Amino acid sequence: MAVQATYTLEIDWDGSGTFDGNGEDASSDWTSATIRRGFAHPLARYPFVGRASFLLKNADKAYSPPAEANVLPRREVRFQMTYSGTTTTLFRGFIEEIRPDFGTKGRRQTLIECVDAIALLDLYEGELAIQTDIYADDIINTIVNACYTPPSTSYQVGLNLYKTSADRWSWDEGVAGGAPARPGGGPSEPIRASDKILDACTADWGRFFVAGDGETTYFNRHQMALDDSTELTLSNTMVDMAYAKSVTDVYNFIEIICHPRTIGEVNEVLGRIRQGSAPSLQADDGGTLDTQTFTIWFRDPADQSKRIGGKSCLSLVAGTDLIVTEDPEGAGSDLSASVSATETFYGDHAEIVLDNDNAGVVYIQKLQVRGLAVRSKEPVTVVAEDSTSQTTYHKRKLRINAPMMSEVVHAQTLADYLLDVYKDPQHVMQNVTFIANTNATLIAAARDLELMDKVEITETQTGLSSDTGHIYSLTHVIQNKWHHRVIMNLETAYDPGTPFRLDDSQLDSGHYLIY
Repeated sequence: MAVQATYTLEIDWDGSGTFDGNGEDASSDWTSATIRRGFAHPLARYPFVGRASFLLKNADKAYSPPAEANVLPRREVRFQMTYSGTTTTLFRGFIEEIRPDFGTKGRRQTLIECVDAIALLDLYEGELAIQTDIYADDIINTIVNACYTPPSTSYQVGLNLYKTSADRWSWDEGVAGGAPARPGGGPSEPIRASDKILDACTADWGRFFVAGDGETTYFNRHQMALDDSTELTLSNTMVDMAYAKSVTDVYNFIEIICHPRTIGEVNEVLGRIRQGSAPSLQADDGGTLDTQTFTIWFRDPADQSKRIGGKSCLSLVAGTDLIVTEDPEGAGSDLSASVSATETFYGDHAEIVLDNDNAGVVYIQKLQVRGLAVRSKEPVTVVAEDSTSQTTYHKRKLRINAPMMSEVVHAQTLADYLLDVYKDPQHVMQNVTFIANTNATLIAAARDLELMDKVEITETQTGLSSDTGHIYSLTHVIQNKWHHRVIMNLETAYDPGTPFRLDDSQLDSGHYLIY
């Protein structure tokens, strides 16, 4: 017997941060919804931007921006599903685009295109100061909070200790595949918060994503290995599936590039402005012309082509780090004391705001930052390979550049793990589709399934029998309350055998050790 759920679409039109304002419940107007979230590929550690499309009735022009002042992009959206007394959020995000139909005699509908918070992390750098002795989850938490405030967070503790991080990222020059620097010393393209989170995930081989309810989530690489719960079992109940067994994702020669660092013990010049003529600050007029912001990228004083990091940076000292005069050539009176500096120090650069309190124009002759230099040694590449797999499937290399990883032992551990996971062909189970309205089990699964949940598949024709995989992408197509289609892409569940484990019953600490 067919079953149905109820759905609620809410839009925070007034920008209050809640969904209880007038006209913010659009549940009676939506006619269809499509939601897609997840990872582009089983190897991906960071997701694509989650997207949702909602088609709404618009005869009264309630969703026509020129007619309604509050109908604007970037308003927050929440789409929920309720079945058997339980409500879950299938999508929480932000309006990207509003497209009302043209013409009073046509369909008179509006299509609202939405994105999840991954889009926010693609828009901002999420700058960090030097981080020492922390884990992937710590870095992710700091980066996310620098960009926006999520409704909730769930971060598993990272596995690899990052001795020093935020001084370099995967685009740094000198790193395999890195981009060259700008003439002024910065990266060729500004690195985004999403790039930094990806670096943190890659070195730990964990996964970051935004859940359906907007919760920012991090799973370390033990999540899949130790997940013994199956969220859904499908036995010849799929309406569609594409199966293959392929060598495409077989890797039997693993290279991990790590980057050992040293931290200086005495203060030195980390960076300075390099301009052909002295920049000027206009006279203090109470406006904005007398204030300028300078970005100073940290460079090795002995070799300006090499990027370095900066730790424990010092506040600027007038006459030492900041010299200001009344004339462009620097021969006039020293007015350094009349210029105030506000410093913000990050791992690889500093932003210095200078404010001229003098009645006349001043010229900046010297502006530098001092602190402890964080230098990268030559990158170290560790290798793990399997000769049996190479004989059967030929040599297939997977190279991972891990700029946040500085310990060789961690690199070797990761290489060994990846070799064990990818040295043999895996099941490729894509477009696994079921109709939620078929029965109570499937509609409850449509309500509750989340990325990385485990699904068990039995399908007679392909020969799959109780094979399990984790959801790496998830799509909902809801045409109406009677037709809810769920489409999943699954990656083969990793079976590590029986790991050696000490849990809290042995340690009595609320933690566990595993190898």
